Amino acid sequence: MKSQEEYTRYEKTRIISARALQIAQGSPVLVKLPRGTIEPMDIAKLEWEAGVIPIDIKPKEAGKK
Repeated sequence: MKSQEEYTRYEKTRIISARALQIAQGSPVLVKLPRGTIEPMDIAKLEWEAGVIPIDIKPKEAGKK
């Protein structure tokens, strides 16, 4: 798994938005939330900052389309 600094902004966006969708569909939250935080995107961003999102990007193999 890459460190957070190694992801492109597009990969970061894709990971956070995928996690927000999971949270919106009832997945358990992996961080302690500040009072009043209910938006899935905000929660996913907090999880990203904590480094606990269980999603990784599989690198594309060279030569494959």
